[in-house]
Amino acid sequence: MPSKLVSTLNAQEFTWKDRTFIRAEVPKGDNKGKVFTVAQPLAQRYAIVNFFASGGMGLLLEGLDQRTQCRVLIKTSLFYDVVPYAKVRDQDGFTNQLRIPRKTLEMERRILVLLRNAGCNAVPNPNDFVYDANPQLEGPYTTDDKKEWKYADQDMLEAEPYLIMEAVAGQSLGQLLDAMPQKRLTEARTLRIMCQVADVFHVLHQPKPMRAGMTWRLIYQDLKPANLLIAAQDRVTVIDLGGCQLINLDTGQKLLPGAATAGYCPPESEQSYDVLTPAADVYTIGANLYQLLTGKSPLEFLPPGLAMQARSVQFDFKLLEGTCTPTLRALIERCLDPEPSKRFQDARSLHTAMMELLHGM
Repeated sequence: MPSKLVSTLNAQEFTWKDRTFIRAEVPKGDNKGKVFTVAQPLAQRYAIVNFFASGGMGLLLEGLDQRTQCRVLIKTSLFYDVVPYAKVRDQDGFTNQLRIPRKTLEMERRILVLLRNAGCNAVPNPNDFVYDANPQLEGPYTTDDKKEWKYADQDMLEAEPYLIMEAVAGQSLGQLLDAMPQKRLTEARTLRIMCQVADVFHVLHQPKPMRAGMTWRLIYQDLKPANLLIAAQDRVTVIDLGGCQLINLDTGQKLLPGAATAGYCPPESEQSYDVLTPAADVYTIGANLYQLLTGKSPLEFLPPGLAMQARSVQFDFKLLEGTCTPTLRALIERCLDPEPSKRFQDARSLHTAMMELLHGM
């Protein structure tokens, strides 16, 4: 079927192994201009309809389930760090670079299922998980000796994973801020939004027994306006669960490191070997509270050239003067304390404190 994506993004249709694919560029955001390729329809079921969002190494597309005629969101990897391996014709190294992000996407689906089963409706519902071909990975690539090389593992080429989620209404919190005067929200609206986030994090942080000797704890750690969708009446949906840090509480072992965004992350995220606690997510809520009230992104406090590293910043709390009550300012300063032990220790206690402030308005 004709797709809106093809017409609006000047995507090119092509045939690979007797199937139709489209190739297009990310139209906006940090990954603007990066090329992606996807089957049309995906897995013989999901027609690509439009671009939705892209951040980090991920890609979100809007699709249509041709079986149910319902809109869906389709998440996959936008790109992999494979060029260094292609340059030296290292097929095994190339394959290993594909496996980790693909496993992360599979884990995200599992996390969404756990949250939905726990009664959390503020995350997308995972409808399906499918695999399809990604001919873009085949190449050709230019090697160090200036020749062409193609990746030849057909099983890996034809096993790109796609997480199919329910379509979520609304716009990102980042888009909402961009449309507001001085990129700020009122105190009450800020608290309404972030109370919902804290409620999600409370469910996320609960220990999840998986089997003997394996109890999961998840830390979201990558909270930022781009990862929150805001619908009517400021209903919040938390997206991009693929950045969670996963810990086995029974052994203290970190099973997945996850991802963190510079400026929003706490100081303990700077040490890749540290195991995070729920206090890390309390910090990220504080960083978002600060931005929503002041209109100043934590990224603006970063030294040049460090935006790609997990790094905390020094916030200027004087900018909160006149934007909120002294009580809310004290709450934000506590959330952003460099010492985890001095913050609210979990999302539930932070949620309670924010709700008390909101009810007192």
